[in-house]
Amino acid sequence: MKTFTKINGLYFAFVALFIIVSACNKDDDNNTPPTIKLSDEAGYISSDTVFAAGEEINFKVLMNKGDNELTNFLIQVSGDDGMQAYFDTAMNTASLTWTGSFIKTFSASEEWKFIVRDREGNSASTSITIGLDTSSVYDPLDYLPSVAMGAQSNNSVESCFDLTDDSYYFFDEATADTTIQAGIDLIYYFSEEDLNTIASPGANIEDGIFAVNPADWTVKNTTRYIKTGLTADDFTNAINDSILLANYNESDAKRKAKDLQADQVYTFRTQQGRLGMFLVNQVEGEAEGMINIHIKIQH
Repeated sequence: MKTFTKINGLYFAFVALFIIVSACNKDDDNNTPPTIKLSDEAGYISSDTVFAAGEEINFKVLMNKGDNELTNFLIQVSGDDGMQAYFDTAMNTASLTWTGSFIKTFSASEEWKFIVRDREGNSASTSITIGLDTSSVYDPLDYLPSVAMGAQSNNSVESCFDLTDDSYYFFDEATADTTIQAGIDLIYYFSEEDLNTIASPGANIEDGIFAVNPADWTVKNTTRYIKTGLTADDFTNAINDSILLANYNESDAKRKAKDLQADQVYTFRTQQGRLGMFLVNQVEGEAEGMINIHIKIQH
């Protein structure tokens, strides 16, 4: 009887061990990591290279899951100013193709690291180094001495501005015409939360500001802004785009320039990749008010 009991005990111990090992192997089978690579299609960067400050850098990143759905994609850039997160997004998908454009900074060398993670914490990454081409020269700036825009309830001054041909449009005009929408880079309005604000159609402007939300436009350009510590004299003395390159960083840029006040200086980047800066000259009123700014922008 004792022998039978021992055999039974060994049998059940063996079965339990088999189940545990099988479970571990099953877990291991579910931990194949995702894959990530940079596309080498024409127009995209996929290997170490050099760019001049201010040049546009374009990436196309291809990601696919292993055993588990993709949940996070991020870009880390290490340069002269340390490491910064340029992009970080959540998702739940089997694959992702991501494209993005950035502006080369003054950093002598930047390491760009692209990372994807799945829901089990498995990750994959790829990286390249982008050096600074110091042989290039800085470009002069176009100067727009007086750009006046009216807020949403101002019926005499246009709210929308096209930086390509320096033209103004009333909001209703742009809403009714996709050709006009395609050129709108700046929209001025007032809200109780953000106060006097310059944004763009792609800025997730709150419902109720305009009769039709710009989010419902067919074409929604996005301009991004950075509030700087530059002075009115700095703006006046700027003669080339070196000042823009030194004061615009994609990772710090926002889709709205809020609570605008006289003498503030913002840098910005348009949907088309042009860098510029504006100096607030005058702000008047609220929803029926207006703003006057000076603009300097790359050709």
